[in-house]
Amino acid sequence: MFAVKRALKLNNREATLMAKHAGFRRVVFNMGLSLRTQMYSGGQFTDSQVLNEVKKVLTHYVKKQPEFAWMNQLSSRVYQNALIDLKDAFSRYRSGKAGHPRFASRRDGQSFTVDSSNGKVLLNAGSTIKIPTLGTFRLYEARLMRLCVSNFYDFKRRKSLVCFLWR
Repeated sequence: MFAVKRALKLNNREATLMAKHAGFRRVVFNMGLSLRTQMYSGGQFTDSQVLNEVKKVLTHYVKKQPEFAWMNQLSSRVYQNALIDLKDAFSRYRSGKAGHPRFASRRDGQSFTVDSSNGKVLLNAGSTIKIPTLGTFRLYEARLMRLCVSNFYDFKRRKSLVCFLWR
């Protein structure tokens, strides 16, 4: 497995869209962590049972509230991957590989993952990239050949937005 690192050339509207998705991932991760901590202290449940209940609460209750109506306008794949990240964080904690998961912060760097959920994606040569569920974006440097990548796209915002295409 390797990653191809490409910088996206975004206009203001696209940059705002990416920032909203990064904030969405952070909010879902933090809500899930908070709910999981509250639910786990109440009884003896496994991590998967607690995280399934957290997903139900977030989907059926929180997203229906008027103050969280903005969540329905963004990609649900970011939402699902945030909960998968939370599950992975707790599995690493249980195995002793990492400490207890902490709340996500903007200072830690904004990032999110989106996937196509339909398998592999073929990227044609050129200066644009079509990312499933987000749209088509311009690249700073053109790809010279066709590239078949897996279905994961990681977005990290440091000084410029960078897209990692996992193969």
